[in-house]
Amino acid sequence: MKIHRSSPSRLRQIALTLLACGGITSVQSKDYFPKFSWDRVPVMLHFGSQTQMTDEQVQLTAKLSNFVCLEKNHGVRTNKQNAEKVAGEDARRIKAANPNSKVLMYWNTLIAWPFTSYNRDFAESKPKDWTLRNMKTGEPLYKTKNNGGVVQYNLLNPEVQEWCAKTIGSAVKEFGFDGYFLDAVSQSKRPIWLRQGWGMGKEKELDQAAANIMKRSKEVMGEDKLLIYNGFRTHATEFDGFTAGGGEFLPYTDGAMIEHFDSISSKEKEDMVAYWKMGAEAAKDGKIVIYKGWPDQDINWLNKEFMALDAAEKERIARENLVYPLACFLIGAHENSYFCYGWGYNIKDGQLVEYPEYSKKLGAPISKATRDGWIFKREFKHAKVTVDLENRKANIEWLN
Repeated sequence: MKIHRSSPSRLRQIALTLLACGGITSVQSKDYFPKFSWDRVPVMLHFGSQTQMTDEQVQLTAKLSNFVCLEKNHGVRTNKQNAEKVAGEDARRIKAANPNSKVLMYWNTLIAWPFTSYNRDFAESKPKDWTLRNMKTGEPLYKTKNNGGVVQYNLLNPEVQEWCAKTIGSAVKEFGFDGYFLDAVSQSKRPIWLRQGWGMGKEKELDQAAANIMKRSKEVMGEDKLLIYNGFRTHATEFDGFTAGGGEFLPYTDGAMIEHFDSISSKEKEDMVAYWKMGAEAAKDGKIVIYKGWPDQDINWLNKEFMALDAAEKERIARENLVYPLACFLIGAHENSYFCYGWGYNIKDGQLVEYPEYSKKLGAPISKATRDGWIFKREFKHAKVTVDLENRKANIEWLN
């Protein structure tokens, strides 16, 4: 999906398109979707714990949300040989605590993270042409050289695509997950990997490889299992206009995550409008959309100064800064939209916090978003929401 920006009038047209298609979308949810409700803020949790979760953490997870993804390194310190067994056991514990829970396992489209038995010895145990390599030297192209080097899949090898799909599908069934989260679906197309590994001009082939894995893994694990991918991306620049991508994978999946909602490379007010538009279009097709919000544009796991603060101070900052990202989510939310919030991907990075806003009555939207300049407003049964994108301010008036 691409939208080009060349003038303020064009930006206004994009925003008006958002409002035209951004009404109250109501599509019949699939039986295997998480049970959606407007009663409270619909929350999704996405974290990893290197050790097995405590009973307290399991109970709090089950209380806060019925939609969870366990990250790539979950359980690695508890079981270094088979961390996926720990993740599977914690998934079962969460589902026992909340029978309505849907818990996803993690898989990276490109990177063979060595935390599970599937990938721990990937480069050594698989044929040479299963690993992405430098076209000139034949050496592996590492995501990172830490821990001896983390290799990447040669996605253009059909055997690798089949192996990924079968491994994913079999793990979902074996460990009782409700589906999986496919990360970094477009990372293979980064210029550095095109230049050194695949060759320039291979973008469409790489997209097809990802689609093949999606379709085949659905067949293996069952069509009634969830497949959520990461995800939607927007980028507003002065030079090449406005671009948005990631929507091309929706036909093969059940939904997508917006990982950089008002952060990283999507910090412009135009990006926020575009994400609302992309979310509205996905909702019309009955897809799940996860908005991953952050305490501020530069408050995340990459901020060394913030991460050096003690746990209580980080939580205080996250609590004080929740209203703006939450209000932005509510402006664009539809049925099967979920809000995910924290400052990272570890279980201690703000996911398992009982923010007061999560317990307040929300109610279904009673209007679509309205716009006056860069100020957007929307009403719910029990809340009135205002967002000023120009000045990055927001207010949620809770009526009950």
